Amino acid sequence: MKKYFFALCLLSLCLSACSKQDNASTEEIEKKEISLFSMPDTNIINKTFSFSQKNKAQDYQNENAIIQAINQSVQCTLNPMDANCTPLKEALPKFIFMQDESLERPSEISYTINKIKPLNGGLLHIYTKTKCNAGWFGLCQGNTIYVLENKNQKWFVTDIFATENM
Repeated sequence: MKKYFFALCLLSLCLSACSKQDNASTEEIEKKEISLFSMPDTNIINKTFSFSQKNKAQDYQNENAIIQAINQSVQCTLNPMDANCTPLKEALPKFIFMQDESLERPSEISYTINKIKPLNGGLLHIYTKTKCNAGWFGLCQGNTIYVLENKNQKWFVTDIFATENM
């Protein structure tokens, strides 16, 4: 009986040692995932970006890849029929391309980035204060979070949601 108890204790020690190594390697993998995508420039915090349907395609361009991704989603929100939006239909949230008069699609949008939060798996949450001249699923007035994913070394907005408080 003592031999079985001793063997059980030894097995428990081995399993706990192995699980600690697995946790350490998981943390290293997560750090590598985040470092694969360069951290966004924090100089974009508290900057406001404003757009209207009258903007031309070049007005949405930005050197910062994060801003560029958000601007693309804004451009397609304002005008989903824009030629620049056609190649983005598979990457952007499907509701951006919905066509219905009752949607209250905005003709003007502005946003200010408040916070950037990297997540596991290489995702980013971009916390913004957003204003626009319509309802647009409740995503126009207040706190909006843009979820960005890196696909083929390029950032894309994959989801947008509103929060009450940040």
